[in-house]
Amino acid sequence: MDHSQASEITSTLVESLEHWEEELNLPKGFSTRADSNTNPTNTTLESAKHWFFEHNRPPKQNFWPALIIAFIAQAEAVLKEENRITISDVFEAVQTGTKQRRTVVNSLNFITSTDKQISLRPLYNDAEQIIRVKLRREHPSSPAHATQAWRDYQDLIVLIYRMNPSERSQFARLIWDRGVVDAPQRTFATKARRIIRPFEKVLIDFDTRNAKPGGALFQSLVFGYFLADSPNLTLESHSVNTGSSRASMPGDVAGFRGAEVELVVEVKDQALTEDNIASILSDFLEDIAQAPNATAVVVADTIDEMSHLELRKRNVIALSRSELTERTITWDLPKQQEALRGALYYLHRIQKKARLAHRLEEFLETNQIERGITFYENNQSE
Repeated sequence: MDHSQASEITSTLVESLEHWEEELNLPKGFSTRADSNTNPTNTTLESAKHWFFEHNRPPKQNFWPALIIAFIAQAEAVLKEENRITISDVFEAVQTGTKQRRTVVNSLNFITSTDKQISLRPLYNDAEQIIRVKLRREHPSSPAHATQAWRDYQDLIVLIYRMNPSERSQFARLIWDRGVVDAPQRTFATKARRIIRPFEKVLIDFDTRNAKPGGALFQSLVFGYFLADSPNLTLESHSVNTGSSRASMPGDVAGFRGAEVELVVEVKDQALTEDNIASILSDFLEDIAQAPNATAVVVADTIDEMSHLELRKRNVIALSRSELTERTITWDLPKQQEALRGALYYLHRIQKKARLAHRLEEFLETNQIERGITFYENNQSE
């Protein structure tokens, strides 16, 4: 993992309640309200603390941090709408239910004297999102269950509305510190590096150029690819200098089922462009006309958009080296190794160039790629 990834994962999260006020639907400046001078042994705040820590908090309801923060946000909104600082008994003073049905529903909704509905659920959803996702704290994801449990907190809700503004701020900071800041942090998979598999690695990094005969290394990879990807076909090929007509087979790689040709592949270790496609592929396009039911494929180092379109019109699948690589990303390890075996088989037994086979083997050893392969005797033919 590089330094930027490490710093992103371990960077310090801003945990203060003040930082999250707006997203928690609390008024600006809520968490920094001045403490009141009320006798600390006889305040509504102390009663709420007693209810929460020593007496009535429902057991096994681990969603309490987001739920109580949502109760406080809802209280701030109701009090603002009612133009009041405190309410002695909110359930007597403010209507509960919905505008459509003025009875208590599963979640806690208040309908103010201004006919505004202030619902608990969206406030809870926002609080849970911040706690679970943005602050990565362990917290249940159960909004429906949590907001339906409001009746278990009815006495605490009454106390929240009885608190003065400073007490509500102090209580919120207490809940935030105990329920959020002190909660264990969740571990997320972030930018873990994906391990590149062997044949994919070869397609990405192995240099198939600057080796004679030209095109042999690339053709070996294409042969290996289709050997692994078409296990139901008998695959044949020829050395790059032979030519398809002399080898009495269509294309550079062909797949047979019995005597019927099912797959025809032309391989070009060069760029295919609108300007050269006609001259480079003329013989191949004539050959596949004799096998209309075969799947025809052209594999080249790069293929421009116009060449893709032209080949598609002729029912030919065009694959660049990068497109071939993308197809191998989903392959499991045995299939990747089967493609490597196919490439080495081609170089040893079809092209019969030990020097080229050694070049591929050296790349595999340098990159510590396990071939899962049986030993081929070196063919010294050059």
